[in-house]
Amino acid sequence: MENLKHIITLGQVIHKRCEEMKYCKKQCRRLGHRVLGLIKPLEMLQDQGKRSVPSEKLTTAMNRFKAALEEANGEIEKFSNRSNICRFLTASQDKILFKDVNRKLSDVWKELSLLLQVEQRMPVSPISQGASWAQEDQQDADEDRRAFQMLRRDNEKIEASLRRLEINMKEIKETLRQSLESSSGKSPLEISRFKVKNVKTGSASGCNSEEIRKLVSVEREQEPLGEDCPSELREIIDQCRAHDPSLRPSVDEILKKLSTFSK
Repeated sequence: MENLKHIITLGQVIHKRCEEMKYCKKQCRRLGHRVLGLIKPLEMLQDQGKRSVPSEKLTTAMNRFKAALEEANGEIEKFSNRSNICRFLTASQDKILFKDVNRKLSDVWKELSLLLQVEQRMPVSPISQGASWAQEDQQDADEDRRAFQMLRRDNEKIEASLRRLEINMKEIKETLRQSLESSSGKSPLEISRFKVKNVKTGSASGCNSEEIRKLVSVEREQEPLGEDCPSELREIIDQCRAHDPSLRPSVDEILKKLSTFSK
Protein backbone atom coordinates (compact mmCIF):
# COMPACT_ATOMS: atom_id res chain seq x y z
CA MET A 1 0.00 0.00 0.00
CA GLU A 2 2.98 2.30 0.48
CA ASN A 3 3.74 2.08 -3.24
CA LEU A 4 0.12 3.01 -3.98
CA LYS A 5 0.42 6.08 -1.76
CA HIS A 6 3.61 7.12 -3.56
CA ILE A 7 1.90 6.83 -6.98
CA ILE A 8 -1.04 8.97 -5.83
CA THR A 9 1.26 11.62 -4.34
CA LEU A 10 3.35 11.72 -7.52
CA GLY A 11 0.21 12.19 -9.61
CA GLN A 12 -0.91 15.09 -7.40
CA VAL A 13 2.53 16.71 -7.69
CA ILE A 14 2.42 16.42 -11.48
CA HIS A 15 -1.03 18.03 -11.60
CA LYS A 16 0.13 20.94 -9.47
CA ARG A 17 3.28 21.51 -11.54
CA CYS A 18 1.29 21.39 -14.78
CA GLU A 19 -1.02 24.11 -13.45
CA GLU A 20 1.99 26.30 -12.64
CA MET A 21 3.73 25.95 -16.03
CA LYS A 22 4.24 29.31 -17.79
CA TYR A 23 4.65 28.02 -21.33
CA CYS A 24 2.51 25.72 -23.50
CA LYS A 25 -0.23 25.98 -20.91
CA LYS A 26 -2.85 24.07 -22.93
CA GLN A 27 -0.72 20.93 -23.28
CA CYS A 28 0.58 21.13 -19.72
CA ARG A 29 -2.83 21.51 -18.14
CA ARG A 30 -4.25 18.77 -20.32
CA LEU A 31 -1.57 16.39 -19.03
CA GLY A 32 -2.23 17.47 -15.44
CA HIS A 33 -5.98 16.88 -15.71
CA ARG A 34 -5.43 13.48 -17.30
CA VAL A 35 -3.09 12.37 -14.54
CA LEU A 36 -5.50 13.62 -11.88
CA GLY A 37 -8.30 11.62 -13.49
CA LEU A 38 -6.15 8.49 -13.77
CA ILE A 39 -5.28 8.41 -10.06
CA LYS A 40 -8.92 8.68 -8.93
CA PRO A 41 -9.51 4.90 -8.99
CA LEU A 42 -6.22 4.41 -7.14
CA GLU A 43 -7.43 6.77 -4.42
CA MET A 44 -10.57 4.63 -4.12
CA LEU A 45 -8.40 1.52 -3.87
CA GLN A 46 -6.34 3.20 -1.14
CA ASP A 47 -9.50 4.03 0.80
CA GLN A 48 -10.41 0.33 0.88
CA GLY A 49 -7.21 -0.32 2.81
CA LYS A 50 -6.16 -3.88 3.57
CA ARG A 51 -9.51 -5.26 2.46
CA SER A 52 -8.25 -5.12 -1.13
CA VAL A 53 -4.70 -6.44 -1.43
CA PRO A 54 -3.39 -5.94 -5.00
CA SER A 55 -2.41 -9.08 -6.91
CA GLU A 56 1.01 -9.54 -8.47
CA LYS A 57 -0.34 -8.55 -11.90
CA LEU A 58 -1.98 -5.43 -10.48
CA THR A 59 1.20 -4.51 -8.59
CA THR A 60 3.25 -4.89 -11.81
CA ALA A 61 0.79 -2.68 -13.71
CA MET A 62 0.94 -0.04 -10.97
CA ASN A 63 4.73 -0.04 -11.16
CA ARG A 64 4.53 0.59 -14.91
CA PHE A 65 2.08 3.39 -14.23
CA LYS A 66 4.49 4.88 -11.67
CA ALA A 67 7.34 4.72 -14.20
CA ALA A 68 5.19 6.58 -16.75
CA LEU A 69 4.38 9.24 -14.14
CA GLU A 70 8.06 9.64 -13.27
CA GLU A 71 8.86 10.13 -16.95
CA ALA A 72 6.09 12.73 -17.17
CA ASN A 73 7.52 14.53 -14.16
CA GLY A 74 10.95 14.58 -15.81
CA GLU A 75 9.50 16.07 -19.00
CA ILE A 76 7.74 18.77 -16.99
CA GLU A 77 11.03 19.59 -15.27
CA LYS A 78 12.79 19.90 -18.62
CA PHE A 79 10.15 22.08 -20.23
CA SER A 80 9.79 24.37 -17.23
CA ASN A 81 13.00 25.96 -18.57
CA ARG A 82 12.17 28.67 -21.14
CA SER A 83 15.19 28.02 -23.37
CA ASN A 84 14.37 24.30 -23.62
CA ILE A 85 10.77 24.87 -24.62
CA CYS A 86 11.76 27.60 -27.11
CA ARG A 87 14.18 25.22 -28.81
CA PHE A 88 11.49 22.55 -28.94
CA LEU A 89 8.84 24.85 -30.44
CA THR A 90 11.17 26.35 -33.05
CA ALA A 91 12.67 22.99 -34.09
CA SER A 92 9.51 21.66 -35.75
CA GLN A 93 6.01 22.84 -36.63
CA ASP A 94 4.24 19.56 -35.87
CA LYS A 95 5.75 18.46 -32.58
CA ILE A 96 3.56 17.71 -29.58
CA LEU A 97 5.07 18.43 -26.19
CA PHE A 98 4.21 15.26 -24.22
CA LYS A 99 3.51 12.91 -27.13
CA ASP A 100 5.53 9.91 -25.86
CA VAL A 101 4.46 10.42 -22.25
CA ASN A 102 0.77 10.56 -23.16
CA ARG A 103 1.09 7.41 -25.27
CA LYS A 104 2.74 5.50 -22.40
CA LEU A 105 0.16 6.72 -19.90
CA SER A 106 -2.64 5.63 -22.19
CA ASP A 107 -1.16 2.16 -22.80
CA VAL A 108 -0.37 1.50 -19.14
CA TRP A 109 -3.74 2.77 -17.98
CA LYS A 110 -5.66 0.44 -20.29
CA GLU A 111 -3.95 -2.52 -18.62
CA LEU A 112 -4.32 -1.10 -15.12
CA SER A 113 -8.00 -0.17 -15.48
CA LEU A 114 -8.86 -3.63 -16.79
CA LEU A 115 -7.21 -5.27 -13.77
CA LEU A 116 -8.98 -2.90 -11.37
CA GLN A 117 -12.35 -3.80 -12.89
CA VAL A 118 -11.71 -7.54 -12.90
CA GLU A 119 -9.87 -8.02 -9.58
CA GLN A 120 -11.25 -5.19 -7.45
CA ARG A 121 -14.71 -4.89 -9.03
CA MET A 122 -14.11 -1.17 -9.36
CA PRO A 123 -15.96 0.98 -11.90
CA VAL A 124 -13.39 2.76 -14.06
CA SER A 125 -14.31 5.47 -16.56
CA PRO A 126 -12.72 5.32 -20.01
CA ILE A 127 -9.75 7.65 -20.45
CA SER A 128 -11.12 9.14 -23.65
CA GLN A 129 -14.51 10.68 -24.02
CA GLY A 130 -15.39 12.43 -27.27
CA ALA A 131 -12.18 13.37 -29.04
CA SER A 132 -9.23 10.98 -28.77
CA TRP A 133 -6.08 11.93 -26.87
CA ALA A 134 -4.21 12.32 -30.17
CA GLN A 135 -6.81 14.79 -31.47
CA GLU A 136 -6.80 16.75 -28.21
CA ASP A 137 -3.00 16.85 -28.16
CA GLN A 138 -2.82 18.18 -31.72
CA GLN A 139 -5.39 20.90 -31.00
CA ASP A 140 -3.55 21.93 -27.82
CA ALA A 141 -0.19 21.97 -29.63
CA ASP A 142 -1.58 24.22 -32.38
CA GLU A 143 -3.00 26.68 -29.83
CA ASP A 144 0.22 26.70 -27.79
CA ARG A 145 2.29 27.32 -30.89
CA ARG A 146 0.14 30.27 -31.93
CA ALA A 147 0.39 31.73 -28.43
CA PHE A 148 4.17 31.24 -28.46
CA GLN A 149 4.53 32.98 -31.83
CA MET A 150 2.47 35.95 -30.59
CA LEU A 151 4.58 36.14 -27.43
CA ARG A 152 7.79 36.03 -29.46
CA ARG A 153 6.58 38.86 -31.73
CA ASP A 154 5.66 40.94 -28.68
CA ASN A 155 9.09 40.30 -27.15
CA GLU A 156 10.81 41.35 -30.38
CA LYS A 157 8.85 44.62 -30.37
CA ILE A 158 9.77 45.26 -26.73
CA GLU A 159 13.45 44.52 -27.38
CA ALA A 160 13.46 46.87 -30.39
CA SER A 161 11.87 49.62 -28.27
CA LEU A 162 14.45 49.08 -25.54
CA ARG A 163 17.28 49.33 -28.07
CA ARG A 164 15.88 52.60 -29.42
CA LEU A 165 15.49 53.91 -25.86
CA GLU A 166 19.09 52.96 -25.08
CA ILE A 167 20.33 54.83 -28.17
CA ASN A 168 18.25 57.88 -27.26
CA MET A 169 19.56 57.86 -23.69
CA LYS A 170 23.16 57.69 -24.93
CA GLU A 171 22.54 60.65 -27.22
CA ILE A 172 20.98 62.64 -24.37
CA LYS A 173 23.88 61.81 -22.05
CA GLU A 174 26.42 62.84 -24.68
CA THR A 175 24.60 66.12 -25.31
CA LEU A 176 24.47 66.90 -21.60
CA ARG A 177 28.12 65.92 -21.16
CA GLN A 178 29.22 68.23 -23.95
CA SER A 179 27.05 71.03 -22.58
CA LEU A 180 28.50 70.66 -19.09
CA GLU A 181 32.07 70.40 -20.40
CA SER A 182 31.64 73.55 -22.47
CA SER A 183 30.72 75.53 -19.35
CA SER A 184 33.10 73.79 -16.95
CA GLY A 185 35.97 76.07 -17.93
CA LYS A 186 34.34 79.00 -16.11
CA SER A 187 32.99 79.18 -12.60
CA PRO A 188 29.57 80.75 -12.01
CA LEU A 189 31.43 83.83 -10.67
CA GLU A 190 33.51 84.16 -13.85
CA ILE A 191 30.43 83.74 -16.02
CA SER A 192 28.61 86.30 -13.96
CA ARG A 193 31.53 88.73 -14.25
CA PHE A 194 31.43 88.28 -18.00
CA LYS A 195 27.77 89.21 -17.95
CA VAL A 196 28.43 92.16 -15.63
CA LYS A 197 30.86 93.64 -18.16
CA ASN A 198 28.06 93.71 -20.68
CA VAL A 199 25.53 95.31 -18.33
CA LYS A 200 25.22 99.06 -18.67
CA THR A 201 25.26 101.14 -15.55
CA GLY A 202 21.80 102.24 -14.58
CA SER A 203 20.08 99.43 -16.48
CA ALA A 204 16.42 98.52 -16.05
CA SER A 205 17.27 96.52 -12.94
CA GLY A 206 18.28 99.71 -11.18
CA CYS A 207 21.68 98.24 -10.20
CA ASN A 208 25.10 99.45 -11.24
CA SER A 209 28.03 97.18 -12.06
CA GLU A 210 29.32 97.07 -8.47
CA GLU A 211 25.91 96.19 -7.09
CA ILE A 212 25.53 93.41 -9.66
CA ARG A 213 29.00 92.07 -8.79
CA LYS A 214 28.05 92.05 -5.11
CA LEU A 215 24.77 90.23 -5.80
CA VAL A 216 26.56 87.53 -7.81
CA SER A 217 29.86 87.04 -5.97
CA VAL A 218 28.88 87.81 -2.37
CA GLU A 219 25.18 87.16 -2.03
CA ARG A 220 25.29 84.49 -4.76
CA GLU A 221 21.98 85.42 -6.29
CA GLN A 222 21.05 83.85 -9.60
CA GLU A 223 19.03 84.93 -12.56
CA PRO A 224 15.37 84.25 -11.73
CA LEU A 225 13.48 81.65 -13.68
CA GLY A 226 10.16 82.26 -15.37
CA GLU A 227 6.98 81.85 -13.36
CA ASP A 228 5.80 79.18 -15.78
CA CYS A 229 8.79 76.94 -14.89
CA PRO A 230 7.51 73.85 -12.97
CA SER A 231 8.84 73.50 -9.45
CA GLU A 232 10.40 70.08 -10.16
CA LEU A 233 12.30 71.45 -13.16
CA ARG A 234 13.25 74.59 -11.22
CA GLU A 235 14.88 72.40 -8.57
CA ILE A 236 16.93 70.53 -11.20
CA ILE A 237 18.08 73.79 -12.82
CA ASP A 238 19.08 75.32 -9.47
CA GLN A 239 21.13 72.23 -8.59
CA CYS A 240 22.89 72.35 -11.98
CA ARG A 241 23.92 76.01 -11.50
CA ALA A 242 24.98 75.66 -7.88
CA HIS A 243 27.87 78.05 -7.03
CA ASP A 244 29.88 75.19 -5.54
CA PRO A 245 30.76 72.76 -8.38
CA SER A 246 30.84 69.82 -5.95
CA LEU A 247 27.12 70.30 -5.30
CA ARG A 248 26.16 69.97 -8.95
CA PRO A 249 24.61 66.63 -9.96
CA SER A 250 26.32 64.27 -12.40
CA VAL A 251 24.97 63.54 -15.87
CA ASP A 252 23.45 60.26 -14.66
CA GLU A 253 21.79 62.02 -11.73
CA ILE A 254 20.39 64.71 -14.05
CA LEU A 255 18.99 62.07 -16.41
CA LYS A 256 17.42 60.22 -13.51
CA LYS A 257 15.79 63.38 -12.19
CA LEU A 258 14.59 64.37 -15.68
CA SER A 259 13.10 60.91 -16.29
CA THR A 260 11.21 61.15 -12.98
CA PHE A 261 10.02 64.64 -13.88
CA SER A 262 8.88 63.54 -17.35
CA LYS A 263 6.69 60.82 -15.83
